[in-house]
Formats: sequence, C-alpha cells, structure tokens
Amino acid sequence: VIESAITLNLKIFLEGPFNGNSMEPDLNNSGIIPLWQPYSTYPWYYGGGESVVAVPGINVTDWILIELRDAADAGSATSSTTIERQAAFVTSNGVVIGIGGSEDLQFKVAVNQQLFVVIYHRDHISVMSANALVETDGVYSYDFSTSADQVYGGADGYKEIAPDIWGMVGGDANNDGVVNDLDKNNYWKVAAGSYGYIASDFDMSSQVDNADKNDIWLPNSGMGVKKGNKVFKCQIPE
Repeated sequence: VIESAITLNLKIFLEGPFNGNSMEPDLNNSGIIPLWQPYSTYPWYYGGGESVVAVPGINVTDWILIELRDAADAGSATSSTTIERQAAFVTSNGVVIGIGGSEDLQFKVAVNQQLFVVIYHRDHISVMSANALVETDGVYSYDFSTSADQVYGGADGYKEIAPDIWGMVGGDANNDGVVNDLDKNNYWKVAAGSYGYIASDFDMSSQVDNADKNDIWLPNSGMGVKKGNKVFKCQIPE
C-alpha cells in the first residue's frame, strides 16, 4: 500500500466549448450549470453528493466525473479495478478543481498497484490515462492535453482540437462511447432550438442549434465532408 489518501492535479480539455487555446465558460455565464453533480443517472449511476452553493469561479466550464482505477497496467485497468469516483469542475484552461475551488483533489484511497484515471463528461467520449500516474512531492499530476499518447487507445478515441492540444471528443449525447446517428436523431433533433443544460448542446453554448450538429457531431460521426473525418469510439478497458 502506497498511502491511504492521495492528492491529484489534473488537466483535460473538452472539444465542444474549446476555442483558440481554452474553453468558453458559456454554460457558467448563462447561469445554467447545476449546483449538484449531474452524474447520478444512466450510464454513470454515481451516488456522490457533491454540490455547491455557487459555482466556484467565473471560468468553470462544466462538471466532470473522475474515476480512479488501481491495476498492474493500463490494459487491465477495467471497471472492476475502480477504487473511487468524484465529481469535480473543469475550468477554461483545462485545470480540474474540486467543489471548494482547489486544484488539489483529495481522495481517501490506498493505491496497491498503479493508479489510472478515467474522465467522464456528459456528452464527450470518456478517456483513461494511458500511463500510470506518478507521485511527486505528495501529488499525482496528469496532463491529458499534450498528446494522443496520454490516453489509452490514443487517437481512436481522442482528438487534436488545436495544434498540439488534445481533448475529449464531443457529440456523444447518449454517452454510449461512440458518436453516431443515435446522438443526432434521438437527442439533437429532439432538442434543436432549445435553451438549457442539455446533452445535445455539443458546443456547450447553452443553445441546441445547427452549430452543434455541423461543427461537432458531423465530423466526429464520420459523416462530414472535411478531410480526415473518422468515427471515434471510447477506448477505456471495460
């Protein structure tokens, strides 16, 4: 056993709200980020009680769900190796913060083998760290954004969203791990024209509109006409 409590510093980008070199906090600006964690339902069924009186800071982009897995290597870090989960916020610059606003995320767990981190978001394809996190000065740090090699399965489930910046793939409204017609027909079409905190608002502008379909869903479903389109699929070990 390495330790009974660990601290994490994480960085991750979401494709949907990404613009230039950071993410737009439009949901926060619109005041529609919920004050309680949104991952209690299918497919996450997370029972944590994370909530806030107010969103901690104007640069918060959205809630994410963090999952820790303890395994000998990435390939064997299946869901059965999960040791803890925690809902947190991701900010415009990709830094993950806890509900109290701290960049130091605290987990009361022991790591017996190696530590791998899974990141879930409401309408982006989930990813897991390709490499075990290494502890330095009491903190495990991991930057998902620097390369496709930072996530397990690489570019099959991850995307270069700006030159040399990688992020989670948008467009997965039903969170089944692939961007396909179900996301468009069963979610985007149903909500088109709506305002709010909605899974098919892929660019997270607070409005479900054509930009969500054309700029996010279309290329990521392999249906677009831009060069290099592909179908992205979740690569996390089951």
